[in-house]
Amino acid sequence: MSPRLSKTLKPITLSLMFLTLVGCPLPAGNIVLFKDKALESAVRAELGQPFLILTQSDVNKLYRLDARNLNIESLDGLQYCVNLTWLNLENNQVSDLGPLENLTNLKTLILDSNDVTDISPLSGLLNLDMLSLFNNEVGDIQALVTNANNGGLGPGDQVILDIRKLSERALTVDVPTLITTYGVNVILVTEESST
Repeated sequence: MSPRLSKTLKPITLSLMFLTLVGCPLPAGNIVLFKDKALESAVRAELGQPFLILTQSDVNKLYRLDARNLNIESLDGLQYCVNLTWLNLENNQVSDLGPLENLTNLKTLILDSNDVTDISPLSGLLNLDMLSLFNNEVGDIQALVTNANNGGLGPGDQVILDIRKLSERALTVDVPTLITTYGVNVILVTEESST
């Protein structure tokens, strides 16, 4: 077992042992663990539950999460927050969006200033009406066309992209398709605003 995993499991194991010894029943439902402690802290703060074990029942109460500027690297654990409708992860170090793949209630997703290259996990998030991907390494946006084609992004929805990173195909085929075929308001940003 790695030292990092051991450090993570030790407090959980001790908490479970303590609860069992003092006669408290273990929480009903599945226990939800977060790989990234900064993300877990943001979830706990939003839920108003700084202590004890988080369960599926707890995270089912999470509809909105503002986790900006926390140096979050991993979204592991967020896949259990299935009722999220608004998520702001701006200015972190996130690269893998896999845990977001089944968060189908998401309407607003802000991922500005992260390390994202692959947005394919977003192709099935059909309730998105606002997506911001500025200042990432996203060149291929075919997942957004797939999303729109499957009934997701559509008239009046907004997508913010970094024009400096987009591939030629994205600029000449995918962006025009999103705009003309699906009515998506695509905003191509060239530099960070100072406001």
